[in-house]
Amino acid sequence: MNKPIIENDYFNFDNFFYFISKNLKRILRFYFYGLVLFTIYFFLKTPEYSSKVSFYTNYIEVTQSSFLSPLLGDLSGLQSGGLNFSIANYLDSEKFLEDIVKKQYNIDEQEQTLVDYWVDNYNNFLVLNPISLIRKINKNLMFNRNLSHEEKMLEFSKTILRNKISHSEDRKSAFNTITVTTRKYPSLSKDIISEIYKSVISYSNEVTNVKAVEKRRFIEERLITVKSDLENSENGMLNFMENNKSLNSPNLVLQRGRIQRDITLYNQLYLSLSDKLEIAKIDEKDNTSSVFLLDFPITNSYKSGFSLLEIIVYLFILCFTLILGWGMYKNKNNLFL
Repeated sequence: MNKPIIENDYFNFDNFFYFISKNLKRILRFYFYGLVLFTIYFFLKTPEYSSKVSFYTNYIEVTQSSFLSPLLGDLSGLQSGGLNFSIANYLDSEKFLEDIVKKQYNIDEQEQTLVDYWVDNYNNFLVLNPISLIRKINKNLMFNRNLSHEEKMLEFSKTILRNKISHSEDRKSAFNTITVTTRKYPSLSKDIISEIYKSVISYSNEVTNVKAVEKRRFIEERLITVKSDLENSENGMLNFMENNKSLNSPNLVLQRGRIQRDITLYNQLYLSLSDKLEIAKIDEKDNTSSVFLLDFPITNSYKSGFSLLEIIVYLFILCFTLILGWGMYKNKNNLFL
């Protein structure tokens, strides 16, 4: 007979351990059955392998400008260097995912894309995980009817890739780690992670070059205006000096000072803008990026997922909790008084 564990708001540890010992055989029996099944599954399932790459994104090149730059600042923040996009957002973008799944990879001695490689899983509903099965069925049912078969395969492949990518970022140090997990072929995860890193570098350069083009155009337009203002001021000084051979009044001295000040200012602006224009032209063709690689793309030495030891421990905890909880629920009237 079961002895009450909680009686009059008092927890009796002796009765609790007695209840455990009474259900221990049932716990061990279910644990043994479960352990056999999971052990067989562990050795028969397709192994998963992961590869990762890590890098910093806070490298900023200090741009050397002319000696006049301290007088004029950075011209509304126009400076080179700096990663101007989010790694997390880029990894989730359609541009990135489509670019990666359409690349050619050496899979089982064959050159094929990830779309071709994963196409067999599209209508494969033999999934042990019920949650994954429900998601897969729902995903297929929700496809737009106007999509062609190739478009559905592409979208399906992008979804698989998105689920296989793991990204972490330390915002303080700008340290990023990207991990990709694939099944069966260890080299595939490494090839994919290498292409991902190349894609990040390529887009980083693209962002830098596009911004440099925008800066160059802005500076060129501003340079034309400043050059025109400088020429007008110089012509104004020329006319003033021709009309006033001698500065015999304070008013003339003041006028001359004002014109000279405009000439000096526009001349400084012109020199600084010319310097900035040359830097923008260099940045426009620059292929370096603000990404600093720490660990090259490598395949982890161990398989991904739970180890056999972890399965043994977690399975025992699961069986212990479920059997004990069910026993307490069935005998709640006797155990909790």
